[in-house]
Amino acid sequence: MNLDAVRRDDWIVAGLALLLVLDLLILAWFSFGGTVTVGSASISYGGSLTATDSPDGWLGVLAVIAAFLVIVDLGLERLSPQTDIPAISGSRVMTRFVLAGAAALFMSLKFLFHLGHFSNLGIGFWIGVVLVAALLYFTMQARQTEGVSEGVSPSQPAGPPPAAAGPPGSAGPPPSA
Repeated sequence: MNLDAVRRDDWIVAGLALLLVLDLLILAWFSFGGTVTVGSASISYGGSLTATDSPDGWLGVLAVIAAFLVIVDLGLERLSPQTDIPAISGSRVMTRFVLAGAAALFMSLKFLFHLGHFSNLGIGFWIGVVLVAALLYFTMQARQTEGVSEGVSPSQPAGPPPAAAGPPGSAGPPPSA
């Protein structure tokens, strides 16, 4: 196991993904409560739910799995580069970007399915939004850096270099006289 192969950006992506997993599993995403008064007696009730709790806890579970797979994919690529696993578009960096996007999608769906009042959203939701946005940003940056390091600009498609201008039917520029 060679930790020298792990770059600073890799540590950031893995750390963000790990924090996102912990946020989804531990911190309160939704809070609820109230008070029931009967005569002179009052009873208060309340609680909180994590992202993996009902309702639609399956979306939180899928977000946890996607974020965890970002960590696994990064670990396999850096610590065991000889291991060959499937990659999206032939790129492990693209695979991590898609997994981060999937986590963001599942979190967004959970939010949209249970949109009630913003006052019901717990601290875990707000921290999760920041973490998944940062995870998407850093995986996108890694994707763009990979394209530049391979000599391909992310905004320009890869292909053969343009041919030199010359007379029609010639293979190059006109000969100098």
